[in-house]
Amino acid sequence: MRVAIIPARGGSRRIPKKNIREFHGRPIIAYSIAAARESELFDHVIVSSDDPKTRKIARQCGAMAIDRESKLSFDDVGTQEVAADALNQMEVELGICGVEYMCCIYATAPMLTAHDLRIGHQAMLETESYAYIHGWYYWGKADWFDDVPLEDGVELHKPADRWIDINTMSDWQRAEEMYAALHREEA
Repeated sequence: MRVAIIPARGGSRRIPKKNIREFHGRPIIAYSIAAARESELFDHVIVSSDDPKTRKIARQCGAMAIDRESKLSFDDVGTQEVAADALNQMEVELGICGVEYMCCIYATAPMLTAHDLRIGHQAMLETESYAYIHGWYYWGKADWFDDVPLEDGVELHKPADRWIDINTMSDWQRAEEMYAALHREEA
């Protein structure tokens, strides 16, 4: 079984409510959920959040949502720890067991595509290690998330015209410009 975990805590120091903030007419998390669903790689797409509004939006976008403990919602808590906890929560809250592969997808990756996720999945299988694009996603075996460092994996090519790691308002504004430019070209 393969699952996508999208960590989406409610708090953000630099961009308030970043994960559900409107981005070109939709909550930004909707783009990550859509890419995961469109990839057809996952048995389940699950959002882990401490914020009820984020969980509600996730469900409206077609994902399942689980409640993340507040102790895992601070700035210093890594996504691997959150993803490992989400695996345990899936069993407890949703009865989902037997997960072999997980992909941690960042909630603020609006230009991530289903194709990008397929490339990462294939790379993970071929290298037998994490495969990732920093700020977008990382693929791995479920049991790696407890104790295998992400740095032991292989970093994949970042598409320059679409990749941005959104951490500040200037990143957000740049992402909106990039997205608009991409969609002008497609029209």
